Amino acid sequence: MLLLLLLLVVCIETRPLMAQKLPENPNSGTTFELVGDEVGESFAVFVSHHPKAQCVNSTTKTKICYQWEEVSILGLTARPDAGCSPEKHSLAGCAQGLTAFFQGQRLTNLTYAVSGNDKTESVAKLKEKYAHPAIDTPEATIWLSGNSVLSVVVGKATEVTNGPTLITFMIGASS
Repeated sequence: MLLLLLLLVVCIETRPLMAQKLPENPNSGTTFELVGDEVGESFAVFVSHHPKAQCVNSTTKTKICYQWEEVSILGLTARPDAGCSPEKHSLAGCAQGLTAFFQGQRLTNLTYAVSGNDKTESVAKLKEKYAHPAIDTPEATIWLSGNSVLSVVVGKATEVTNGPTLITFMIGASS
């Protein structure tokens, strides 16, 4: 829950940055992708990439998909507890995995969460592909392009102090 709140804050806090005209943005016009998925892709394409995803209708126009089995990114593998389901997605043991949000059958946000407390190697790989990030701290690295954002955040999965520390990769679009 705390991690989702942190990601929401990242999205909200980056809106002013995204509205600014940043000089010589090396990512201008870049479409960010994670493991072959990108914001705006259709629900059908996403499901073809993730046949084990469990999807639920949040509203008549909104879907949320979760996947806990066989989830990895940049050499890191999610290790959630057994028995995770959409109904249990907010439990600390189910924080690791993949979560995707769809609006009108189009991907608007995709998050991978894996156990870890050092994002250095993963960020180095993303810097090779996406050049210099707009923000780069030990806790968060954020790239911007138009109305798209790619972030890598290290933080606790829950508000409990002994909860797992996760590295969370997210692509999304602001409205």
